[in-house]
Amino acid sequence: MKNIFVTLISLTFIFSAPTKKVYEVSGMMCGVGCVNKINTTLKTLEGVHEFSVDFESSKMEVVFDDEDLSNESLIDALPQQYKAVFIKETNSKEYMVEGMTCFGCVNSIESSINELEGLELYDINLKEGKLFIEYDLNKINSETILSKIPSKFKVVEILSLDVKPGKVEVN
Repeated sequence: MKNIFVTLISLTFIFSAPTKKVYEVSGMMCGVGCVNKINTTLKTLEGVHEFSVDFESSKMEVVFDDEDLSNESLIDALPQQYKAVFIKETNSKEYMVEGMTCFGCVNSIESSINELEGLELYDINLKEGKLFIEYDLNKINSETILSKIPSKFKVVEILSLDVKPGKVEVN
């Protein structure tokens, strides 16, 4: 029974993982007052984990759970003078990479994934033996990215169990 419970909890975290949504925001007149007003609104929304608003690029990035919030409700929550348009949704994952022993290995992995369309960014850390990827969910998936890495490297996903503040009770 305990194993079933642990499995269900794990699956809940895997399938409800938050993703980053990127929006184009019009109506901002300055990088202080307007950005602060949008930031204040985003802080009040249930399910928002993190966010950033950039006046220069007119972009807003928000990480939230789809089960707590939708694109439409987030856009509707913004003050009336700001109009947001959904651009893309990205996901990020971290992996342990066994078999990386030198910068030649790093270069091998880098050259195998560097030109993939939809791979937004990546970081290969030789010292820790880790690979971090962020990718556009509408253009590519993690399986495709990992399939390009030479088979001499064993790649295993690191699952992060994000515990939401206020959601855990201890008796």
